[in-house]
Amino acid sequence: MKLIILAAGKGSRLMPLTKNTPKPLMDLGDGVTLLEKQLESITKSGVIDEVILVIGYLGHQIESKMSYYQKQGVKITTVYNPFFEHSNNLISLWLAKHEMNDEFMITNGDNIFTPDVFKDLVEKTGEGIHLTILKRDKYGIDDMKVTISDMNHIVHVSKDIDDENAHGESVGLVKVSGSRYLNAYKNTLEILARNDEYINKFWLETFNALSGNGVNVTPFEIVGNDKWQEIDIHVDLENFKDLISMGSQAQFLSKDKKKD
Repeated sequence: MKLIILAAGKGSRLMPLTKNTPKPLMDLGDGVTLLEKQLESITKSGVIDEVILVIGYLGHQIESKMSYYQKQGVKITTVYNPFFEHSNNLISLWLAKHEMNDEFMITNGDNIFTPDVFKDLVEKTGEGIHLTILKRDKYGIDDMKVTISDMNHIVHVSKDIDDENAHGESVGLVKVSGSRYLNAYKNTLEILARNDEYINKFWLETFNALSGNGVNVTPFEIVGNDKWQEIDIHVDLENFKDLISMGSQAQFLSKDKKKD
């Protein structure tokens, strides 16, 4: 299984920490970077054998770091997004579309999952487009919420969905497999990338377009708030460092506990 990681952005919300350091190389507090923590979990999952890393901002630093892992036998390929200052991650994903000829997963460069999330997503789903979600009682203003139909298909993904209409939160991880679904996903991505309206959109817009065209996107629920952590703002980083200092970095804090 191939995993595409979108890590081209500037990490503006973590400035000034990202002024001279790309977000994937942020120190999580134990001398290990965010990207290294991702790779550790990916390797332990046992279901991912190749990583495609889409880079942009200070990408040369990331490539230098990756050379060490490549020498250790880890299969990592980088794709450079020269438009990272003028586009969002939908364009980063489009630049990696040539890597979508076989089944693949996609995630954000600031997400950390426990190994069992990757393993379960691969082993407990068949062909199709499976978007991971997390359900809880309350969502933050920045959460990418989802609505789900009575047929258990994703209808819409957006930060603008009201809590009372939200059926879960997309945590930024999807698996696509099966020739029909591979083609549908690639074709949809191509159409959006050619539309100027989508240059500054999130890659999750692909699911809205797929749903609108009658292509089923199935939710895959992660059970428990300790399976996923996003390092997006300063408080995320500080909370993760606190967990590491307590020796419990494998247990991730619920976002409900850290955001207003």
